[in-house]
Amino acid sequence: MKVRVIELSDQRTLLVLEGVSPSFANSIRRAIIAEVPTFAIDEVIFFENTTPFFDEYIAHRLAMIPLRTSLDVLRVDPNRTVVLELSKKAKDPIEVVYSGELKSSDPLIYPANDKIPIIKMRKGQKLRFQAIARIGRGKDHSKWSPAAAVGYSYMPIYELKDPVECDLSQCSNCIESDGGISRVDYPVLCEGCLEALERCRVRNPDKIIRRWDESRIIISYESTGSLRPEEIFSEALNQVKGKLGELLNKI
Repeated sequence: MKVRVIELSDQRTLLVLEGVSPSFANSIRRAIIAEVPTFAIDEVIFFENTTPFFDEYIAHRLAMIPLRTSLDVLRVDPNRTVVLELSKKAKDPIEVVYSGELKSSDPLIYPANDKIPIIKMRKGQKLRFQAIARIGRGKDHSKWSPAAAVGYSYMPIYELKDPVECDLSQCSNCIESDGGISRVDYPVLCEGCLEALERCRVRNPDKIIRRWDESRIIISYESTGSLRPEEIFSEALNQVKGKLGELLNKI
């Protein structure tokens, strides 16, 4: 298997897998969603809550806050727990409680984003609790899933019959011409090219032909911030490898 990185950022990851079957690519996709371990708040102990929000409502919102950590921390102790605390009394007419106000007992595990709103409080209202975070997987609850918008597809190949009356300037570095027929074999290499080709294909169905290359598969996902994108992919591969090893041992 060959992996080609097209885009890698904290927000979005786009990879091309070459020489793999769709079923194997789908197993990686499912492992990203359901098998990669992360930390998430799993229990909340309320000591004081004079806000109009029920304890259960606040606990649910806390559980969906991604907690940043690393694979090295996760591998030390699978039963490790972390306590995040909040003690607040609103002083302004309206105050928003943000995820960045949670105080973690472990400096290596903390909210991935400081600006996630939890609730609004009015002046004089109090909120005090301890939230216990545990290691889990997305197959148990979506709060433990490290990625969102995880998808995969075959690599599209486009053939263009000249002239094509639409703007394909985004594809200028990806188009190969030969005898009046142009081809785009790797549209994901040029930013915005794939979207431009699809818009153009709708308007010119007779001049743009789309085929699918089943030997190259695109995988894309967005990290929630709990793990780095490259950690998510590498751990998903490890999980698939481990399950295949278990299967071989039982045959």
